[in-house]
Amino acid sequence: MNLNYARRVFSLALISICSGFGFGQTTTQKAEIIKDYNQQELLQLEQNLQKKSEESKKRAIQLAAINGWPLTVTTPNGAFAELQGVDEDDNPIYYVTSNADAAESTRTNHLNSGGSLGLNLNGDNMTAYVWDGGLARSSHQEYDGAGGTNRYSIGDGSSSLHYHAAHVTGTIMASGVQSSAKGMAPQSNVIGSDWNSDLSEATNSAASGMLVSNHSYGYRVRDNAGNVILPTYYFGGYISDSRDWDQIMYNAPNYLMVVAAGNDGNDNTANSSPVGGNSSFDKLTGHSTAKNNLVVANAQDANIDAAGNLLSVSISSSSSEGPTDDLRIKPDITGNGSGVYSTYESSNSAYGTISGTSMASPNVTGSLVLLQEHYNNVNGSFMKAATLKGLVLHTADDAGSVGPDAVFGWGLLNSKRAAESITNNGNQTMIEELSLAPGQTYTITVEADGINDLLASISWTDLAGTANTGTVNLSTPALVNDLDIRVSKGGSTYSPWKLTGPSTNTQGDNNVDPFERVDVANASGTYTITVTHKGSLSGGSQNYSLIVTGITQNATVCNATIPSGLVANGVTTSSANLSWASVTGTTYTVRYKATASSTWITVNSAVNSLSISGLVSGTQYEVQVMSVCPNGSDSGYGSSTLFTTGAAQAFCNGAITSYPYSEGFENTLGAWTQNTGDDFDWTVQTGSTASSNTGPNAANEGSYYVYMESSTPNFSTKNAILTSPCFDLTSISNPKLNFDYHMYGAAAMGELNLEASTDGISWATLWSKVGDQGNTWISESIDLSAYTTSSALKFRFNGTTGTTWQGDMAVDAINLFDDVVAGPNCTATITSFPYNESYENTLGDWTQDG
Repeated sequence: MNLNYARRVFSLALISICSGFGFGQTTTQKAEIIKDYNQQELLQLEQNLQKKSEESKKRAIQLAAINGWPLTVTTPNGAFAELQGVDEDDNPIYYVTSNADAAESTRTNHLNSGGSLGLNLNGDNMTAYVWDGGLARSSHQEYDGAGGTNRYSIGDGSSSLHYHAAHVTGTIMASGVQSSAKGMAPQSNVIGSDWNSDLSEATNSAASGMLVSNHSYGYRVRDNAGNVILPTYYFGGYISDSRDWDQIMYNAPNYLMVVAAGNDGNDNTANSSPVGGNSSFDKLTGHSTAKNNLVVANAQDANIDAAGNLLSVSISSSSSEGPTDDLRIKPDITGNGSGVYSTYESSNSAYGTISGTSMASPNVTGSLVLLQEHYNNVNGSFMKAATLKGLVLHTADDAGSVGPDAVFGWGLLNSKRAAESITNNGNQTMIEELSLAPGQTYTITVEADGINDLLASISWTDLAGTANTGTVNLSTPALVNDLDIRVSKGGSTYSPWKLTGPSTNTQGDNNVDPFERVDVANASGTYTITVTHKGSLSGGSQNYSLIVTGITQNATVCNATIPSGLVANGVTTSSANLSWASVTGTTYTVRYKATASSTWITVNSAVNSLSISGLVSGTQYEVQVMSVCPNGSDSGYGSSTLFTTGAAQAFCNGAITSYPYSEGFENTLGAWTQNTGDDFDWTVQTGSTASSNTGPNAANEGSYYVYMESSTPNFSTKNAILTSPCFDLTSISNPKLNFDYHMYGAAAMGELNLEASTDGISWATLWSKVGDQGNTWISESIDLSAYTTSSALKFRFNGTTGTTWQGDMAVDAINLFDDVVAGPNCTATITSFPYNESYENTLGDWTQDG
């Protein structure tokens, strides 16, 4: 057993931990789930949580010996509790189980083999994780038999069996040897662990690809004498335990923690200062007040018709009510946990009946396993946790008060409707996983089907908030990134649901929940859905999931994201070429200015490039770009890209005017210079280069030459530039540049270019060679007649290494000269024809060449 205990002042109520939502068993699927995780961050988090738990547990055991606290205890209602740690004031914290036809109530039976949807979903190749007060019996006939052998395994080093853990496990995975005990996902796998070190162990499992875990336990509120053992601010408070779980889920965004709300619904006196002064509410504690998890309330058996429609449902009076102190909608969802018949641990054929949110939670968890299985079957990948949670809340059957409340949450789980939404994605529904950049507005247009209510929701995994350390009923929102969704048509705008008090709700601006849903009753025609955010976005952009139902066809999507990759190329003394990555369906607005100026110049562009001119030489400019959708929504401008125009003729301080010019690099670079913005320098060399089977053995002229040494660290694709002095060619009528080069080595040895520039900014390629040219010096001649009007001209050898150390490239014997062909020198001209000369003992008028 890994004794990593969270620091908690109260006894945690074990609500009936059901194995959390798992992942497909293949290595490829696991790799896909965790591919974007920051493993170093998760490892550090795991180590921190482990240390925190161990220290709290050690302190608790010390105080238990002094104060006579029991390490484990059976409560008056038969629940099992175990000491986990102490709070900031050294009060004991215990985890405690919350003991109180599930598949029919939540419509999960419609997904199973033989169900009305024809999906035959049974949890094949799916794994759920369960943390609880002990372990299930791995050899039970419901886990090791008809549904597949050896489907239950132990995830930690613990060994103690417990009926509660067995019951939770069976509610998820029992194969149905006894039909009334059949679990939600009867062919799934479960990995079980005891609740000690749950935080660090869950972090480790999440880093390895866990999708969902079930936790049917929580903080114990009273001791056996009836004394309240929790601080008042823990009730509804976002405390360190809440924050710790949010940290795990934020860093592993495909992982969803399913939590039992607790069974303190009948205790109206434990919380001496309930939020809003209503003693019937504000009973959630510990991890049930986290933002990113799914907290489950417990309902009685629901009245469902044959088509899967909810006729009526009642909450179990023992189910703990919310909300949180900042009025978040908690619990999130309701499952069926009353009178659940499932497996026990005492023998391979033991069963029993239990009620409570402990049973409702695995009822939901097993159903979520099937929804992930279905989504993967349809899309070839699993949903992010925000998508899964959002789908469950979006498709729930409203129960209790109209709209969400602090008793049922968003209502009773409707697995059938959730599965249908996945099946119909792209037709009658829309499920999208998106990202909102700072300042961005996301807009889509949809057509209502005219039959169903139009529902549009967003769900996101939020950063961990600031933990409450002692303030009772602290109303400061725990939400960090506040996203907003609105639906509009004409002059009407529809807002999402929110709580206004423990027992009241309305539709308006929600600034506390990381899930928002807008309902439009009797919708018809065309609607616009808009997603924005308030303030700044911590952590950069915020991933979120958008779900829309009650529509007729694919929505017209224009996602105005900030264009990436803005660069300025071809910068001259007065112009620049701008380009950026395209954004589908948008046009662009570009603005630029001198950095010292306060005035922007704005230009619109239909494509993802733009040339700007009329710039001032030798001046630094900044440029920004944004995308714009046809409806006028935009991404907002991105960050600035800087560039500097060239200074006219400033790159030449004097020029060579006397020709012929030659440079043989005889133990010096002469007037040639190394570039300071490349990766490495050219080398003046005599004899062979340092590497074998590449480069020349000697100079082609004189004793020295220059070359690029391609050995480590100068490859792959490393750049070296050697620049000439300035030349004035205005006095030359037919200028030529001759040089010798040597390129011998591997086939992928790289590329050598000769380039010319009249301004030091734009460089034209005059000559280029790629790859091995043989083990010999080769002479090259370049016609420079295009530059006879240039009074300031530079050349440079621009080399780029290939993918091998055998890529030495060399240059020698550079000559620049006027290649003039001498014309005739006539002192007299023959004008009478025909002309004859027969050399009769004389040369006549012909002359010998001197």
